[in-house]
Amino acid sequence: MGDSLAKRSVSRALFKCGALAAVVALTFGSPAFAQDEPTSTPPAPVETSTASSTPTTPVAPTPSDEPAPPQFEVKPGGQPSDKPASAGNLNGVLYADKNRNGAQDPDEAISGGKVVIKGDVDTSPHETTSDANGKFVFTGLVPGNYRPTYQLTDGWAVHQYDVNGGLVTVFPNQTAEVSARAERRFDEQLKATFTLDKVSYGYPGIATINVKLTNTTDSTISGIQVVCDREIFPEMLGRDLAPMSLEIEAGDERTVTFVRDIPRAARDKGNFRLDCDFAPFAKWNTDGPKIHTEAPVAGTPAYTLLLADDKNGNSAVDPGEAIAGAEVVLLDARTGARVVQGASESDGTIEFGSLAVGDYRAVLLGDWDFRDAAGEQVHVTEQGGAGHRFLKHSSPPDLRGTIKFGKPRYESHETISMELTVTNVGGKAAERARLDWNPYQLNIPNEQWGEFRDNGAGIRIPVGESRTFNVSGQPRDFTFGKLTVWVAFDFVGQTRTGQPAFSGSVEVGQTRGDLGGLVYTDKNRNGQPDPGEGAADAVVELGGGAPYWSTKLYTDANGRFSAKNIPSGLYWINYTLAGGWVVHFEGQQEQIKVEPGAPVDLTVRGERPYRETLKAAVVLDKATYNAGDDAKITITLTNTGDRVITGIQAGCNRVGNRNQLGGTDLDPMPESWGDLRYGTPGVTLNPGETKTLVAVEKVPVAARAARKVEVACDFAPNPGYNTDGPFGYDWASVPGGSSGGLKGRLYHDLNRNFLVDSGEAIPNMRIMLVTDAKDGFLVAETRSDAKGYVTFENLPVGNFWLVVDGPWQFQGEYGGHVGIWDGGVAQVDLSVVPGPAPQRGGDDPHPVTPEPEDDTDTTSTEGALAKTGASVLGLAGLSALLVAFGIGARVAGRRRTS
Repeated sequence: MGDSLAKRSVSRALFKCGALAAVVALTFGSPAFAQDEPTSTPPAPVETSTASSTPTTPVAPTPSDEPAPPQFEVKPGGQPSDKPASAGNLNGVLYADKNRNGAQDPDEAISGGKVVIKGDVDTSPHETTSDANGKFVFTGLVPGNYRPTYQLTDGWAVHQYDVNGGLVTVFPNQTAEVSARAERRFDEQLKATFTLDKVSYGYPGIATINVKLTNTTDSTISGIQVVCDREIFPEMLGRDLAPMSLEIEAGDERTVTFVRDIPRAARDKGNFRLDCDFAPFAKWNTDGPKIHTEAPVAGTPAYTLLLADDKNGNSAVDPGEAIAGAEVVLLDARTGARVVQGASESDGTIEFGSLAVGDYRAVLLGDWDFRDAAGEQVHVTEQGGAGHRFLKHSSPPDLRGTIKFGKPRYESHETISMELTVTNVGGKAAERARLDWNPYQLNIPNEQWGEFRDNGAGIRIPVGESRTFNVSGQPRDFTFGKLTVWVAFDFVGQTRTGQPAFSGSVEVGQTRGDLGGLVYTDKNRNGQPDPGEGAADAVVELGGGAPYWSTKLYTDANGRFSAKNIPSGLYWINYTLAGGWVVHFEGQQEQIKVEPGAPVDLTVRGERPYRETLKAAVVLDKATYNAGDDAKITITLTNTGDRVITGIQAGCNRVGNRNQLGGTDLDPMPESWGDLRYGTPGVTLNPGETKTLVAVEKVPVAARAARKVEVACDFAPNPGYNTDGPFGYDWASVPGGSSGGLKGRLYHDLNRNFLVDSGEAIPNMRIMLVTDAKDGFLVAETRSDAKGYVTFENLPVGNFWLVVDGPWQFQGEYGGHVGIWDGGVAQVDLSVVPGPAPQRGGDDPHPVTPEPEDDTDTTSTEGALAKTGASVLGLAGLSALLVAFGIGARVAGRRRTS
């Protein structure tokens, strides 16, 4: 079992799957009060009248054999209409289900209820009110889908319980009938209270929200969801709390804990907002209980800026002179980097929160500018600051460009020189001006542009002034003998809408050249090729030239390769050698230039992989952390060879998972990693030497949803290009909230309409949840019911795979890959296609075995669980605990090295 755990519980295949499957969607539950499931029948064809010359029969969508349980019953009637033949009608009845039996009884009709419908074709709203019997009528409707909404009094509301929000389809010449059942508002059925873990917060920081939901009714409420920030405030906390789907028994309560990062906008604003409401199908039902609070977010000093138009010229801000809606960007006065942006309120003020002490330059967007240049200067002290500025009207910056080339014609192997002149013809200075993109047609190194490059800090171009850039590069692409370079510019306040681009062209003649070389395996490690070291059948992949050209070559028996008469230009080359030999790159990989004349002759040295002599171990100091804790990572590197290894660095989190340490694609590796970071000299190891390094990082909030924090790194000189170093891995548990669940319907989509139609559901089929699709542990299993529905409950949080024990399979690389959310129920699409039954034998601790097809009781634990609906398997408890808590793997064996 120990070996199996070490190999399987954290499989590298599963580790590489960072993204959740696209099939995982928001979860939807059943109605708040149980009721008989309504039935529906497809619309019958309408009998044509004798006046119609061409009988027509409307085509209705094929109904599902088990529709979602709506509170509407749509019954096509085919009633005659005095409207045009293409029109349809909608009749309905509105009632208050006072006894909660799911049907209209005497004295339950709602009189005077306002009903509004709006269609997907006829988008204008139609409005009416219900009569004394609760009935309402809409006639002469354009055929299509309509969504009714109801405005009721006395605490009654019509709730939506399906994905489409109660859409009703109106067919030509037919009358759709709707039964609208009203029940008590959800804020009467549910109560919500919450607590925050702190009174105030800092940025960066983490807030923990504990929400207690109480069911005050005598019936179960299912599918409770949360929606936050309906008004979209950037300083909002909890916008990403969904998905979740809770079920609360009558009179019971449930506490859900959310941990979230403090938004940067909250730092700028000085506080965060929390506005959430809870209800089944919360997207449509907005009458659930709400929670609201604001908490201060402490930061560095704030600066208040008052903007005014001094209309009477008295150098004072008089009534009516404050300017509202003026947008200001603060730039770092030293670097020109953008710091924060804000807009003036109705009183003309902008409060910039959380500013570091120092100097800033204010930039006005749009058609305002400072009356004098001194107004741009903003100085923030330890106490913050405040000041007023008088503005004047001014047109925005406007950058124009002209392109000139060094000569009228070039050969394709030549370096092309280009002069770009940028002129500001607008009404005020262009701040942080830079290229919108580096021209592709010429391979111009970024450093030639300086801060004007597309990812540079930008430059300032005052009104009427020009800046000229002289650059050069090899051509990448040209057509019909002409190379055309396009440029556009970006500056503070610039939008891409209508942004002009400027171009210049030059003639280019095609030239060609030859490239070849020797690939050898340096077996005696003397740094030069010797007899018998030629690498036969090595793969050499070329890509580059102008126009772009690529090919794949193979070396001969002596390790030689050759490419004749290929387009001139710069080429990238990649080598793949047999026997585990690799070609290492020192520093930044350079392109090879091919041009007419003498062929390029390369000598390419193959070496043994770094992992054969360099060993690595990565160990976390704890088995369990909380989000925000300091995790101490001990990295041990050993050189087992007889040569010095220099410049060793770490390549961590190459998949970019947010629960991993060592940086991401957006955040660089923390400074605590020292010389293991990119851009440092790296670590040097003498023969036989071992070095131990320690890095400390905060456990990311994302680790809580994954229920674990991971560190996964490989180590080598120049790991940006050399990925053959040893791999170190460790992980620790991070407590999450309650367990999650999964629901879906197993079906074969015969007509490919992405719906479960009659005859497509697959009943009585065994479904397994495993840690890896091919060789993972079995975590839980169940069977689809008579209508194909599959339900799993009490599952550990994390990423898993679904496997069908039968002649069915999921499609695509990530087919069957699901994510179980913290405290929620994942609603998944279980569409499958015919395929072989899974083969899961060998050393699998829980091999799949056929189960009886009837419902006869059995002494098998797996069979019994399959019949009781989904839960974590008893015999598979160890593997489930490994996934859920991470404790068993710490005892059974931690995978720390490759």
